[in-house]
Amino acid sequence: MENRMPEGNSDEKIRYLNAQKRVKEIRGFYAHLISFVAVNIVIIIFNILYHELGYMKIKVNQFYSLIIWGIIVLIHAGIVFLGNDWEKRKIRKLMNKEK
Repeated sequence: MENRMPEGNSDEKIRYLNAQKRVKEIRGFYAHLISFVAVNIVIIIFNILYHELGYMKIKVNQFYSLIIWGIIVLIHAGIVFLGNDWEKRKIRKLMNKEK
């Protein structure tokens, strides 16, 4: 299946370019999420394997990267999935409700 820009009217081209931009945003988020999960699995395994034997105490400072990066991933998700599109959909929904 080819992914070519339509040759029709300008509305169709604009919709295509908007959809293409949206797909890139979503793909970027998923790449960010996958790297977050992979890196933090390695960090957690490293913390478990190289922790003092016989004394397992979880410390918050071992998970700073997980916590901070997790917050950043949540912000990224909010921007991608609840950004301007969410506002436009909500406005349309409220306007349709008023009819």
